[in-house]
Amino acid sequence: MPDTIAEGLASIVGSDAVLTRAEDLVPYSFDGTAALRTRPSVVVFPRTTEQVAECVRLAAARRTPIVTRGSGTGLSGGSVPQQNSLVLCLTQMDRILHVDPRNLTLRAQPGAITQRIDEAAATHGLFYPPDPGSQRISTIGGNVAENSGGLRGLKYGVTRDYVMGLEVVLADGRVARLGSACVKDVAGYSLKDLFVGSEGTLGIITEVLLKLVPRPAARRTMLALYDSIEDAAETVSAIVAARIIPCT
Repeated sequence: MPDTIAEGLASIVGSDAVLTRAEDLVPYSFDGTAALRTRPSVVVFPRTTEQVAECVRLAAARRTPIVTRGSGTGLSGGSVPQQNSLVLCLTQMDRILHVDPRNLTLRAQPGAITQRIDEAAATHGLFYPPDPGSQRISTIGGNVAENSGGLRGLKYGVTRDYVMGLEVVLADGRVARLGSACVKDVAGYSLKDLFVGSEGTLGIITEVLLKLVPRPAARRTMLALYDSIEDAAETVSAIVAARIIPCT
C-alpha cells in the first residue's frame, strides 16, 4: 500500500490512530475463526462518523478494500482482512449515547461492549436480551454485522429482533440513517434489516438504536442429570412442546 494512503488516513484521524508497522498489524490479521489469517496493510481507529466517512472516501478514491472490525471475536471470518486491505477498527467509538427508559430504547456507538449495554439498561430496570458467548468483549456493531445470537435466543430471539435503527456509512462515504424509534415502522423497504448480518459488505455501522424490554421480575435455575444425551434432548423437546419457553 502506498505511503500516501497512510498519510491521508493520518491527516483524518491523527498519526497516533494509524498503524502500519508489521508487528502492530499482526493482532489485526485474524479474528476468532480458526486457520484464517491475512495481515492488512494499515489499521485505522476513527472516533466519529465523519472520520469514518472520510476514511471510506479516501479508500474508495484509491480503490483500497476496507474490512471493518470490532473486538475480533467473530467465528465466521467476518473481520479477517484480505491482501492490501485497510482495517477500520471501531473500538474507539464505544460510547452509550442515550438510554430512553420511557420509550424502551438505547442508542450506542458500534464499539460499545455488549455487556455494558445490558448493564446500562439494567440501571433503568430494563433488559437487552441477546447474549453472544463473547458478550463481555464483543462490540454491538459486530453483533449487528453478524446478527449474533446466544443461549437466550430460544426465548428472546437474536440481535436482529432488537435493532430499530442504524446509522451507516455507505461505500461512497455518504451517511445514511435507516429505521426509526417507532415500533410500528412499516412503510417502504426495511433497509436496516439488509445491514443486520451483512458482515460489513453493504456499509459500515456507526450508530445503533436498540429496543429494550422490561427486566424479568424473577429468575430460577434448574439442574437435571441424565444417563444419556438422548434422554436429555427428549426432555428439551418435551419442555418446548409443553409451551414452556425457558430463558436458556
